[in-house]
Amino acid sequence: MRDPNSWEDHDEFKPERFLAASRSEREDEIREQALKYLPFGTAIGTMVQCFDWRIEGDKVNMEEALAGMNLAMAHLLKRTPVVRIDPSTFNLH
Repeated sequence: MRDPNSWEDHDEFKPERFLAASRSEREDEIREQALKYLPFGTAIGTMVQCFDWRIEGDKVNMEEALAGMNLAMAHLLKRTPVVRIDPSTFNLH
């Protein structure tokens, strides 16, 4: 949300920029496109806040393998979520 190509004064706190009266049509398009990522952020936030994550074994194997032009973990990271806070107690609507 701090992209200088998308927002004027991108590093300043200006909540009024999200009010419909202060936006142009182009700004509305940019904002709509940026908001597509919020559900992903909410899901990750819930996973971090509400769960502890346990791994199989004593430590994570950080070996890498070349998969095409990308690096990937040589062995899958197997993790188990353990509920810390019940996510259903939050009103996310």
